[in-house]
Amino acid sequence: MQEAATHASYIVAYNIAKNNKALSDGEFVKQCMLQVCDVLCPDKKINFQTVSLSRKTVTSRIKAIDKNLTSQLESKIGQFKFCYIAMDESSDINDTAQLVLFIRGVDENFDITEELACMRSLKGTTKGCDIFREFQEGILTLKVPITNICNITTDRAPNMRGNKNLDFLDS
Repeated sequence: MQEAATHASYIVAYNIAKNNKALSDGEFVKQCMLQVCDVLCPDKKINFQTVSLSRKTVTSRIKAIDKNLTSQLESKIGQFKFCYIAMDESSDINDTAQLVLFIRGVDENFDITEELACMRSLKGTTKGCDIFREFQEGILTLKVPITNICNITTDRAPNMRGNKNLDFLDS
């Protein structure tokens, strides 16, 4: 029963994260589940009470899901023979610049994988050197072998090209 309760808490945490809800919504969901349980299946209420959906638990579950997904992506990236990175920089609703890296790779069986690799906040300025630093950190975090990168695509914005109208890799 405990295994089922843990699995249920992961399901709720996943949906909270996926729908960008507050972490404390887990407690609200549990209250609703218990009230519905009182009506539909009062004899099973103990099962629902064992599902932990506190803010701390939901946070921990979301971190575990993130770690698992990152590990899966790193494993896929490790199998790439060639890959390319697409980059975009824009501001979020708080006017903080965000660098988004997408990766597309091909493994030895010619299976193509395309994923959002990471999103990095650019604190302060958004000069080419700042973007390049965050780019490097992003690909290092995911363990992308530099030698496997065959193309980097940008939107050719001035901060990606520099003063001499060079490509990102030339800066």
